[in-house]
Amino acid sequence: MSATDVQTRGGIARIVFAATVGNTLEFYDFTIFGFFATQIGATFFPSTHQGRGLLLAFGTYGVAFLARPLGAVVLGSYADRRGRRASLTLSILLMTLGTLMIACMPGFESIGLAAPVGVILGRLVQGFSTGGEYGSSTAFMIEHVPARRGLLGSLQSVSQLVANLLGSGVALLVTSLLSAHAVAAWGFRLPFVVGLVIAPVGLYVRRHVAETPAFAEHGPPHAPAATVFRAHWGRVLLAAGAIAGGTAGTYLQVYMPTYAQHQLHISISNSFVGPFVASAVSIVTTPLFAHLSDVTGRLWIMFAGALLMLASVIPVFMLLDAHPTVLVLTLTMLAMSQPRVMYSAPLSALLAELFPVGVRVIGMGVGYTLGVVVFGGFAALIIQYVLQTTGDPLVPAYYLLGATVITLGALGVIWRRVSLFM
Repeated sequence: MSATDVQTRGGIARIVFAATVGNTLEFYDFTIFGFFATQIGATFFPSTHQGRGLLLAFGTYGVAFLARPLGAVVLGSYADRRGRRASLTLSILLMTLGTLMIACMPGFESIGLAAPVGVILGRLVQGFSTGGEYGSSTAFMIEHVPARRGLLGSLQSVSQLVANLLGSGVALLVTSLLSAHAVAAWGFRLPFVVGLVIAPVGLYVRRHVAETPAFAEHGPPHAPAATVFRAHWGRVLLAAGAIAGGTAGTYLQVYMPTYAQHQLHISISNSFVGPFVASAVSIVTTPLFAHLSDVTGRLWIMFAGALLMLASVIPVFMLLDAHPTVLVLTLTMLAMSQPRVMYSAPLSALLAELFPVGVRVIGMGVGYTLGVVVFGGFAALIIQYVLQTTGDPLVPAYYLLGATVITLGALGVIWRRVSLFM
């Protein structure tokens, strides 16, 4: 596929698929790990105290996020030196390796401490690859079709929503068809096997697409990592702050099935209905808000979404605590998801606009992963620990509220002080 073919409808579709398939696979794997944290904790981190095993599972979930900044630096530098396509190919290979390690790892009863160590290593490999995925795939899309960068950038969010939808659907299917004992014994591994099927398709497509015109014209920069930390560190911090509310909301949605099972005492299969419905609706609304941001500007839509989240999160969790049913859980997740969609839909384009071409991937990647590590990666662990300690059912709402306040501050600085590069 040549660069001249990209502007055709089929060419754009292939570029979009090549960019988002890896993001979908990676967030699918992250989603599945969070959804089956209870079973993973019992298999690889056995404990006489169920809450302790669950905390260890969420701790392992969060460990992967510690590797993301390193992946953003290494794979981001690789993308800014060798090209976006080369980095995308490498990242999907690494993600597949991490997923395979988790899917095939024997339990603690079979191999002892090697089991949790192996799972942690698999999570670190996944985190490293994901650190380089976001910046490379976003730059790959928006540099091919810069006039539609808001809409195309939003497809990153759509791919995450597809991953959540796919993860929710597979989890719902597995837990509905298998007994609770079978799910705990081996059924929780099946969704990871499904993820492995996606990888070869993504790898093939990524190896047969053209490099972006912007990178080809600009050429590889000198020392992109040193440049971004020397000249653009303030923008990296603003990028991290800008995604705080969105990433907290994303990983709170992954945590919600666990919250539903342990706090609301909703059955395991019914706990996945809310994430499934919220993701399905958001897949439709995300491109609409992103297209609107291409027409009218990004910041006002993002401000509106963050303010709506700020106003609604406490009331909806109070309602859920008072009426812990599947219907109210689903409505709660819908009410939280749509303000987040308004905010997140233009976010990828905004982050790309913060950095020049020569350091765009590493700048976006480091800022994004820093925000995810601080506000998203350990969100489930922190929420679960505070919830077990205090018993306050509004703990998830407080967490999301605090992250959203930080996001509003970052958006205010960008609006008043930062000039954009696109």
